[in-house]
Amino acid sequence: MARVKVVHIVEDLGTGGLEKVIAYIVLALDKKKYDVQVWCLARGGQIADELIDRGICVKILDMDSYYNPFSIIKLAGLLKRNNVIILHTHGYFGSTFGRLGAILARTPIVITHVHTTYYNFNRRNLFMERFLSLFTVRIICISQAVERFVVDVEAISEKKTCLIYNGVDEFGLFKSDAGIEENRKSLGFGKDDVVAITVASLTGHKGHRVIIDAVRILSDKHEGLRCLIVGDGHLRRELKSYCMELGLSSKIAFTGQRKDIMSLLRIADLFVLASTEREGLGIALIEAEAARLPLIGTKVGGIPEVIVDNRNGLLVAPKDVHELASAMERLIKDKALREKMGEAGRKMYEERFSAARMIKEIELLYDRLTEKQLG
Repeated sequence: MARVKVVHIVEDLGTGGLEKVIAYIVLALDKKKYDVQVWCLARGGQIADELIDRGICVKILDMDSYYNPFSIIKLAGLLKRNNVIILHTHGYFGSTFGRLGAILARTPIVITHVHTTYYNFNRRNLFMERFLSLFTVRIICISQAVERFVVDVEAISEKKTCLIYNGVDEFGLFKSDAGIEENRKSLGFGKDDVVAITVASLTGHKGHRVIIDAVRILSDKHEGLRCLIVGDGHLRRELKSYCMELGLSSKIAFTGQRKDIMSLLRIADLFVLASTEREGLGIALIEAEAARLPLIGTKVGGIPEVIVDNRNGLLVAPKDVHELASAMERLIKDKALREKMGEAGRKMYEERFSAARMIKEIELLYDRLTEKQLG
C-alpha cells in the first residue's frame, strides 16, 4: 500500500513552541504509513535546519504574503503536483495561506492546528476563519482554552474541533553534553543559588517585566536568588537596559536563543511563565514539568490546564508583580515543596503531555480521516 503524502505548512521554523510541536510530529510519524514533508512559506530557521539534518524534507517557498493571488495559485499547483493527501497547517499565516491553496488544489484532507488564542482578531480575521473552516475537516486545539476560543469567539462548530494537548520529549529536540555544575558556572551562578528560569520569546505579552520587577522585590531578602531569561525577541535590548537601571545585572542573565532548553531547565530550581494576555498552552511549561521543576504561571489561556494550583505549581493573576513575588518567595524558601511539586508535575507530564501520547493521538486522527475520506 502506498504511503499517504502529508505536508505540514508553517510560516517559518524558528525555535518557538509551535515549531517544536511540528518537529516532534514529523520526526515521530510512522514513516511506513506516511510520507511527510514540511513546507515553510516564508523562510526556514533553526528547527528547519535540524529537521533537514535528520532526513526530513523541508521546502522553503519564499511566499511572504497571501495578498498575492499568484502565490496562492503557485501553492495550489505544488499541492496538486505532489499529490498531497493530508495538509496540516500551523499558525495564522500558514493556516490561512495553506488552506486557500488547498481549496484551489482540492486537497482531500485539510487539518488546521490552532496553537493560541487570537483575541485581537478583527471582523475580517473572524470571517476568514469561519469561511476556511468550511473546507477544513478537523481543527486541532492544543488546550480547552483554545477550543473554547474557536467555538465561542470564532463561532465554528465544535463538531470540527478536537483536543490534542501538546507534548514534548523529556530530552528535548536538541541534546547537550554539559552537566548541571558546568552550566551553572558558565552563567555565573553558584551551586547554592536558587535559580528561577523563564523560557519565552522576548515580546510584550510574555510578561518579562513583571518577572524582573518580582526579582527586584525579592533580591534584598534573598541574596542567592538568580533569574535566567531564555529566548530572544524585539524587547531584548529594552529588557536588559531595564535590568541595568534596577541594578539587577548580576542577578538576571539573558541567554538569547538557545537550543539546549532541557539542559538549562535542569540547572534551575523553579520555572516562571508570566504571560499577560494570551497563552495557548505553553510548551515551555511542559518542558519544565518533564524536568521536574515546580511551576509558577498566570491564570491566562491554557496555563491552568498545565498547572494545578498548589499541586505541581502556583497560579497567580496576570500583571500582578506582588502576587508573583509572593509565589516565588514561597518556593525559594521551601526546598521540600519545590521537590514535591516537581514530582507531581513530572507525573502529570507522563500522563498527559508526553510527545509519545501526542503523536499517537495525531496518528489515530490521520488514520480515521484517511479511511473516511479515501475509503
